Amino acid sequence: MTSDDLSDAVALAEVAAVAARGVAGVVRLQPGLVGLLKQLAAQAWERASGRPVPDIAGVDVDLHADGSVQIGARIVTAATHRAVEVGAAVHGAICAAIEAVTGSVPQVRVRIVEIELEPQR
Repeated sequence: MTSDDLSDAVALAEVAAVAARGVAGVVRLQPGLVGLLKQLAAQAWERASGRPVPDIAGVDVDLHADGSVQIGARIVTAATHRAVEVGAAVHGAICAAIEAVTGSVPQVRVRIVEIELEPQR
């Protein structure tokens, strides 16, 4: 993966993260184990360089040689919303946002990893 591919992947991950967070019922994006390690590395780089890193924890982007894009999002939903409807809305929001940027429809996989039972304060 070239540095251009990496910056493209980060830019698309940021677009997907913003789209997912904009859906009613999404409490937060939740990184998996690899995502947590990436987040720690990004925070260390940010402290060392002083340059901000986009908050893309919970979103994975794979760019393929044929130009296709695969995106995975791990979300936490609020108990006050139907999880299946939130997941479908996140899927649609990410597809629309990425299509607007790239001109092609990505493959999107949304995983609901938690339903938050306590209301946010």
